[in-house]
Amino acid sequence: MQSDTKYLHALASIPSITGKTLRALAAYFPSFEDAWRADEGMLRSAGLDEKAITAVSWKRPSLDPDREMETLVRKSIWIIRETDSDYPLLLAQIPYPPFVLYGTGRFSALESQLSFGVVGTRKPTSYGIQATELITETLSRAGACVISGLALGIDAIAHRTTVEAGGATIAVLGSGIDDASIYPQSNRGLARRITESGGMVISEYPPGTPALREHFPARNRIISGMSKGILVVEAQEKSGALITARFALEQNRDVFAVPGSIFSLSSKGTNTLIQEGAKPVSCGEDILKEYGIEYTTNTGESEPLDETEERILDVLAESRTVDDIKALTGLDTSTIIASLSLLEMKGRIRAIEGERYERIL
Repeated sequence: MQSDTKYLHALASIPSITGKTLRALAAYFPSFEDAWRADEGMLRSAGLDEKAITAVSWKRPSLDPDREMETLVRKSIWIIRETDSDYPLLLAQIPYPPFVLYGTGRFSALESQLSFGVVGTRKPTSYGIQATELITETLSRAGACVISGLALGIDAIAHRTTVEAGGATIAVLGSGIDDASIYPQSNRGLARRITESGGMVISEYPPGTPALREHFPARNRIISGMSKGILVVEAQEKSGALITARFALEQNRDVFAVPGSIFSLSSKGTNTLIQEGAKPVSCGEDILKEYGIEYTTNTGESEPLDETEERILDVLAESRTVDDIKALTGLDTSTIIASLSLLEMKGRIRAIEGERYERIL
């Protein structure tokens, strides 16, 4: 009920009060109002440690639950707990789901036939950017809800592409979702576009919470927890995206990865994932087929090519190897391999026997 929610929010706003603490209070007290009014002895009986008890005793006198709740309403921020009917069903199935979620936007984003996570490096190559745009657009147009972390790089590209394709996307933050706390601040406008287009921005942290390093692994478990599967586009050997992939495996979710050049540091993590059993992806349809979703991108129009792709396509009037292409174009091997992968994704070439490539007429 609303009256109890304001006390839940007030308690959640106190530093040192974690989801584990809130869960202990919910198990011990009949309501969060009772927990709010409890003395130190009762809080100790509920299982709170001394740090949490001290934090409650110190902060409680300066917090007005009514005023704090009014601030949420004024900023169009909602709060739900894991027992509420609006709580994401997939997320409720993971070990230690967030006790509360704060959010802005529409719950209809959760009604998609496929909730799917897309993550990757904060410093993508041109290959990673194009692959993310190509795959994410297909997923969005097929009705999937794309979930990511609003970070710079692959995350932001996935969100932006989904919005531009008219799809729904959910951004999961490692900070509060209020304008002053959104991280990175450069993506504050993107967060607004996500909610205005029918998506959601959510966090387990109350408004005003800064983006701390330890928040991001916890954020990653929510991205994978809300998704049926995740795609890692580009990731170095030590990457937050790989942490998300590990959470996905622990949560019994599917893991997909975009293969990349063996010469690219940005693809070392994804290539390793594929070696360890992740499903390689060259287009959005590869993912959709895994979930029995029929979709075709054949609209009669070809995907645009950049200058490098045009140069390579020009020399593939007959089948050639990578070495042939290198000799004819003067391009370096890593650039050729990345462009060949994109040309395959765009349906312009195909690989044939003898490690050769040919143009599709």
